[in-house]
Amino acid sequence: MSFETRTDCRFFRGDKPCIHGRLCEGCDLFEPAGRRILLIKLAALGDVLRTTPLLAGLRRRYGPCTITWVTRPGALDMLSGTAGIDRLFPLDLDALLTFEPEHFDVVICLDKEGAATGLASRLRAKRRYGFLADRRGGLVVASPEGEYALRLGLDDDLKFRVNRKTYQEVVFEMCGLEFEGEPYDFDPGDDARRYARERLGGAAVPPGTRLVGLNLGAGEQFARKGWVDERFLELARLLAASDGTAVVLLGGERDRRRVETLRRAADFPLLDPGATRSVRRFAALIGRCDTLVTGDTLGMHLALALKRKVAVIFGSTASAEIELYGLGEKIVPAVECHPCYRKECDIEPGCDRAILAEEVHDAVVRLGRKSS
Repeated sequence: MSFETRTDCRFFRGDKPCIHGRLCEGCDLFEPAGRRILLIKLAALGDVLRTTPLLAGLRRRYGPCTITWVTRPGALDMLSGTAGIDRLFPLDLDALLTFEPEHFDVVICLDKEGAATGLASRLRAKRRYGFLADRRGGLVVASPEGEYALRLGLDDDLKFRVNRKTYQEVVFEMCGLEFEGEPYDFDPGDDARRYARERLGGAAVPPGTRLVGLNLGAGEQFARKGWVDERFLELARLLAASDGTAVVLLGGERDRRRVETLRRAADFPLLDPGATRSVRRFAALIGRCDTLVTGDTLGMHLALALKRKVAVIFGSTASAEIELYGLGEKIVPAVECHPCYRKECDIEPGCDRAILAEEVHDAVVRLGRKSS
């Protein structure tokens, strides 16, 4: 007994029924898989998230297509359920064996690390964009469109002082595309939203209250990337004095000590929804806020993905690379050495103290006026 299968349908899985629960023969829901595109973007979480606008850009150029995304295991939960991703794989041996017999129309590698460029170099594809590894393991560009991105990582003067392209513009350019304001592709999901309602609802937050979230967390890869606690406390005091405004302390598990220290030091009410390991739940908490005060970190990208207003405090990283989609303001320290991306810094006062609470408060007030 034989029956028809359509492996060229974007819904076909093979090891299980398709999402419609239909057999191929006689099915009227067939959709062509179109161009087969494999995208490699491994880390960090914020960079992975701000790569999702590329999904819409690829479909704008190629029309119907099947997009496979390879990432680190830590980003799988955040990307799962993303509408623009047809197949999602962790970077492991199983993925490598799965891809071995496949032929792709386009392979895109946006990371420079050897595991990413090595995978991109060995896959069979008609066209490659981004980064590859040469025979000595050296980093090279797959096409001329990637030359600017390569130089951006090699030329500090270009990166720190000359460049005015956002990450999205650079990534789109690497793929031979033009960035047209495509938004993030991310939804925290109903379970996460219910969690956030329970944590930031009820009598503690009367109807009509304007929630301003303070995201205390910041990546530790670069020195002085985050704002100091005393500035956050000063800002929280200024915000709490405004009628109809409540201040929410946000951060991951490693930020709990900072949150508790700030809460104990305050002589005014602060909302603390607690820490969560789930990126989706953290995102949903941010989504409950009207405005988020944050550094250049994952919380900022989650707020932008959820179309929240953001006041972004920059430390050692470059503000020019951040696309705010008209949703926020960038507050940049007035210090000569900014940006620097240093691993260590002994300059005093540093960029983590150069921005005053009053500056950030004024930005939050302006953002509130825009949304009213």
